[in-house]
Amino acid sequence: MKKIIPLIICISVFLTSCGNNDTIETKDTVYPSELITVEELSAFIGYTPVMNETRSRRVSDAVFVSDPIGKEDIVEIKVRQKNGLQSEEKVKEYYDECKSMRPDSFEIQLDYPAEAFIAYPTLHYYINGYHIEVTAGSGNDDLQKNLLQNIANITLEKLIQITDMDIDNTVISDDSVDLVENTDNNE
Repeated sequence: MKKIIPLIICISVFLTSCGNNDTIETKDTVYPSELITVEELSAFIGYTPVMNETRSRRVSDAVFVSDPIGKEDIVEIKVRQKNGLQSEEKVKEYYDECKSMRPDSFEIQLDYPAEAFIAYPTLHYYINGYHIEVTAGSGNDDLQKNLLQNIANITLEKLIQITDMDIDNTVISDDSVDLVENTDNNE
């Protein structure tokens, strides 16, 4: 009897840990506040915004506003992501649909390889199952284009870091990092 009780406790702990994991976020889930800080954004927009973020495993949204509200343009960063709830293909389909619905859009180059286009006032980019929308300002000139591009480049760089993605849209493994370090040391 004394041996059975610890065995029952071990089994119950094991079964409890194997329960429904819907509330556990995957590594693939990335939130806008992880992609840019208020301080980084302030450098581009000229004021210190207040952030309000809505988190979801499918689409998360961060809105940065001036205090008092309405004094300056808002900035919004929206993340549509692949994970257990939606596939990379579904996210890509939505990105392509957004692009096709905007005949006045034009492609843009970012610092890292990603599909990207601007349909003012929003820059959209897609990389490895993530569709990010950056909305800022209200113009449609080179100044507006540069603002969107600068914010998108920061968010893209952080997305790559957070998800351990390399610039070829593949996941960085510990083995590939060791290989790069060993190659660098041998030179």
